[in-house]
Amino acid sequence: MKTMKLINNNLFVFGLLLSLFSACSDKKEVLIPLPKDITFNELSLDRFSYKIYDAPFKAGTASTGTITVNAGKNADGSFKGFALSNKNWRSYPWNLSPDFAPPGLSDAQKKASVDSCIFSVFTNYPNKTENFLVADTRNGEAYITLDQPAVVEHILVANTTYNHLLETFGSNYSGTLNTATQEYSLTGTKIRNIKIASTSTDLYGRWYLPGPDNKNLIRLEGIERLAQAAQGAQVRKGFVKLIVTGSKTGTATGKVEFWLAVRPGIDPAKAAWNVILGDWYTVDLKGLGQVDRLQFDIDSDYKDTNGKVLVPTYFCLDGIRIQQ
Repeated sequence: MKTMKLINNNLFVFGLLLSLFSACSDKKEVLIPLPKDITFNELSLDRFSYKIYDAPFKAGTASTGTITVNAGKNADGSFKGFALSNKNWRSYPWNLSPDFAPPGLSDAQKKASVDSCIFSVFTNYPNKTENFLVADTRNGEAYITLDQPAVVEHILVANTTYNHLLETFGSNYSGTLNTATQEYSLTGTKIRNIKIASTSTDLYGRWYLPGPDNKNLIRLEGIERLAQAAQGAQVRKGFVKLIVTGSKTGTATGKVEFWLAVRPGIDPAKAAWNVILGDWYTVDLKGLGQVDRLQFDIDSDYKDTNGKVLVPTYFCLDGIRIQQ
């Protein structure tokens, strides 16, 4: 796997500007262009929204190269492959908190609260990259094709807020941890919501976010602690891995693996790593060589007894740089 690093030299300025504007999060009109990359910013999208496409769509320009993004809509209205978004909600939904939920919340309102996290990129500071893709890697639907075979230098990836919150804290979040179950208690001590600047205790509460299939998940660290309690202190668990497979004319050219989340001791080459991505990072894809298709999959060791991955199978994609 390639070494994690923040985007590139162009985005060193990105980091500085984010620091300057983090105190004024309402100034979201300050945007950082990535002129050499496919950024999806030429696609029309209302602010703070997302779009589910009925069919694959094109992105890019003559100067950046063009791609076709696989996309579609399932019968229940959910998306497959990729959706387009510019949402950046980074907290637990207020509507799902036992302390703040309005009475009589409908199923549609609950779903909208979960969707606010699924379609948001999680970043340390308010996101300034405008549009990006949200991928659902289930059923092999998350892929893009290049209109002309080429080397893809790198892509930018990030966790969705849904992934980040569930992998860092779990479905339940409060100030009280049950060490036997490794779940935070929804009747425990009230605590400030994630990424909420106000320190007013009136805004403290207990927080909830259901995992896929409406299941309660515990944080990755908790998964490891439970495994160690059952199997011994040497057990190491807790990773979420993005797998990018390149191919040309139907023949695989190679594979790149990248940690979206990893507990210490999982990667033998970097045993001290303890990471759940909280921003955009580059993934170097030059080793795949010339490709006309990139396939994206997610694997994790947080699985049910049937081997099904329990963590969300989503991630965010932006900044595709095609070698010209």
